[in-house]
Amino acid sequence: MNYKISVIVATYNSGDFLNEFLDSIKSQSLGFEDIEVIFVDDASTDDYTLDLLNNFNESYPNVSVIFLDENSGFPGTGRNRGLDLAGGEYVIFADHDDSYVENAFEVMYDKINENDMLISNFNQVFDDKVVKFKSLYKDTPTVCVKNIDEDRNLLRIPAAIWTRLFRKDFLVENNIRFLERMLCEDVYVATLGCLKAEGIIYLNDFYSYNYKIRDSEGNRSTIHIRNRKYIEAMLDGYYEIAKMLEKENKTGYGKEIFRQHLTSWLYTIVLSKLDYNDKKELFEKSYDIFKMYYTQDLYFKKRYNNLVDNILSKDFDKAVVEANKLEKTQENMNDRSFLSRLKRKLGR
Repeated sequence: MNYKISVIVATYNSGDFLNEFLDSIKSQSLGFEDIEVIFVDDASTDDYTLDLLNNFNESYPNVSVIFLDENSGFPGTGRNRGLDLAGGEYVIFADHDDSYVENAFEVMYDKINENDMLISNFNQVFDDKVVKFKSLYKDTPTVCVKNIDEDRNLLRIPAAIWTRLFRKDFLVENNIRFLERMLCEDVYVATLGCLKAEGIIYLNDFYSYNYKIRDSEGNRSTIHIRNRKYIEAMLDGYYEIAKMLEKENKTGYGKEIFRQHLTSWLYTIVLSKLDYNDKKELFEKSYDIFKMYYTQDLYFKKRYNNLVDNILSKDFDKAVVEANKLEKTQENMNDRSFLSRLKRKLGR
C-alpha cells in the first residue's frame, strides 16, 4: 500500500508511553489507514515493552516492528533502519514518549505542497503545565523560503526532528541520514535538511506535537540525563556536524547553527555531577568546536562568558572551577523557578 506519511519511532524500554503515542496516531484526522508506523526497538530489556510492540505488530496492518539484535544506545540507528523501510510519500521521526495533536498530519500533509521540508511548532508538556514554544519569529505565522539563504534564521529554531515532515525521496536522494552511536543526530539531519532543501515551510503558529519534558528521578528525558556518556555523545555529534559543514562548503552557517547548542551544552555540564577530571577532559575536547563556532547566546545573559573565556584560553582547570561556581548559581535560579511554578499550581 502507498501511504501518505511514514512515522518512524525508535524505542527502548518505553512501556506505557507507547500506548499514548499510538493512540495519538490512530486518532489522526488524516486517517490512520493513510499512515504507516514503523517502530524500531533498540534491544529493549523490558518484557512489557516487547509484549506491547508484538501486539501492535499483530493488531494493525499498517504498523510494523523491527527488533534490533544489539543495543546501539542512541536513536540514530533505529531511525535510519526505519527510513530504509518506509513506504510513505513523506516521513517524520517521532520520540516514543510523546504524542501528536489530532490534526497534526492532516495540516502538515496539506501545507507541504512542493516543498522538501515542513516544520511545525510544539507544546512543552511539564508535570504541572503546558507551554507553547515561542520561536524567534514571535507572531509571524508562517515562513516559506525556496532555500536557506532566503532566511538563515531557520537554522536557529529547535532541531525538534519530530516536528519536521520530509519528502522521503529528498532524504534518500541527498543521502541524509542520522548519526549513529552518538547524540545530536537530530540536529545533524535538521541542519543538513535545511542546507539541501529546495523549499522549506515553517508553520510557526501550528502546534503539532506534545513534547514531554520529564526530569524526575528514574524518569528523565534524554536532555536531562547529565552523565558523561550523554554529554560526550553530544560533543561527538557537534564535531560530526562541523565535518559536514566543511564537506558541504557551508562553514559560514556554523555560528547560526551552534549559537544555542554550545551554551546549552555548557549548561548541561554545569548541572551535571561529573567529577573534576571528567569536566576538565570534556572542556579540553570541546576547545576546537568553541574556537570555530562559539558566539554568545543572549538568552544566558553573559553568565557563561568567563567559562567560555577559560576554554578558549585553554585554562581548563579554571574552567572547572568556574563551572562549579555556576552550578550553585544555576541551581538557585532553578529552585526559584520551581517554587514559582509550585505556588502558581497551589493558587498562592
